[in-house]
Formats: sequence, C-alpha cells, structure tokens
Amino acid sequence: MSRSAIALGFVLAVIAAGVGGYGYGHSEGKASQVADYNAKAVKQLGDQLSTHDDLVKRSTAANQALRATIQLRKKANQQTSEVLTHELNSTADSRAGCVFPPGVMRELSAARDRAAEAASGGVSSAVPGATSGSTGR
Repeated sequence: MSRSAIALGFVLAVIAAGVGGYGYGHSEGKASQVADYNAKAVKQLGDQLSTHDDLVKRSTAANQALRATIQLRKKANQQTSEVLTHELNSTADSRAGCVFPPGVMRELSAARDRAAEAASGGVSSAVPGATSGSTGR
C-alpha cells in the first residue's frame, strides 16, 4: 500500500469520524432541547395546577359566604313577611272599602322602588333604607 493510499484512508477515516461525531452531537443537542422543553412544560403544568387549586379554594369560600348571605336574606324576608301579615290581618276588618290617602300611596310606591333597587342589587348588597319622609306607627 502506498503512502498516498494510507493518507487517503486516514483522511476518509477522519471525515467519517467527524460526520459521525457531528451526527451524535446533533442528536444529543436535540435530546437536550427536548428535555428542557419538557421540564418547562412540567413546571408550567405544576403552576397551573397550583393556580387551579387556589381558585377552587377561593370559589368554595365565596360559595359558603354566598350561602350564608342567602340564608340571612331569607330570614330577614321571612321576618318581614310575618310582621306584615300580622299587621294586615289585625286591621283587615277596618280596611274593607277603605281608600288610602295619597301620602300612604306615595309611601307604598317608594317602598316598591326600594324593593326593586334591592332586588337589582343582588343578595349581598344592603337593602336601601326608608326615605326621611317615611312615616311609621
């Protein structure tokens, strides 16, 4: 074998080793990038799960507060209904054929407006108070 054939074989071996090394390095770099991407994706999913868990806890607390508010509203409505029913029943015989004076009608209209405002405000807002012109017993 001549010296040039040996040199050519050596050059071809070096080129083959370079191409093989490049291919190996490329596949290792690609695998490293995939591993980094997967690690970031796992971290993002963990963060999303933590956020979701926090949202579930906050929504549970809000739900419990809303239920408590609804119960208080129901109790207040029941008490008001009982008082009104008692008052109306106790004077039912004296109202037969009665015409209400304009002032009473204005008060009833104002009460209706306050009730509509309270209903549009939702269950967690306060019921608006009576106006200063309201008259009671």
